[in-house]
Amino acid sequence: MDISTQSVLWGVALSLFLGGLGLPVPENPLLIGGGYAISQGLSPLFPSLALWYTAILSGDFLLYCVVRGLFSWPVISSLVLRLAGKKKLEIYKNAFIHHGGWTLFLARFAFGIRAAAYVAAGIARYPWLRFLVVDGISVAIQLCLFVALGRYAADRIEWAKATTQTIALFLTGAIVISISISLIAAKLMNIIHRKNAKHTLETLDK
Repeated sequence: MDISTQSVLWGVALSLFLGGLGLPVPENPLLIGGGYAISQGLSPLFPSLALWYTAILSGDFLLYCVVRGLFSWPVISSLVLRLAGKKKLEIYKNAFIHHGGWTLFLARFAFGIRAAAYVAAGIARYPWLRFLVVDGISVAIQLCLFVALGRYAADRIEWAKATTQTIALFLTGAIVISISISLIAAKLMNIIHRKNAKHTLETLDK
């Protein structure tokens, strides 16, 4: 591998890892760009997929582990309990007991709430092995979907000769797809959360 290939491979991996830690990194556009880089021979297919998959999953898991570890300290747990309130915290815990898998899975595709879902999973002490399985499946789907989108576009658009209109049309389409997936995931999460919150509050009031 030459320097430019390694730069693309590791540059995308580092950015995805930081995104997994909760930083505002646009993962989907990065993966689309990674798909384009693979198509153009700037990054090897299987090493890229393996490294990028590991980067996202390890960032997610590290954030979850840090929160879970910190919340085991009585001082931290009592502080969070005071800030969030007993009822709200109980709602989060029950959400992960009854719908944790779906919450984590859908959070992968929703903008702005992914890190919050992993923090909630850590607070609720969601089983770490189950976390890895569910998050691993959702990361694999995200990776394949958006890398494939980048490769598909690269195979059909010769970017050096493409018109501004063609490139703008593709980018607009990619944004629309990302937003649509995010809106659907957020809507489903909202439905699950409302049902669970209602049930939890009824249980606590009894």
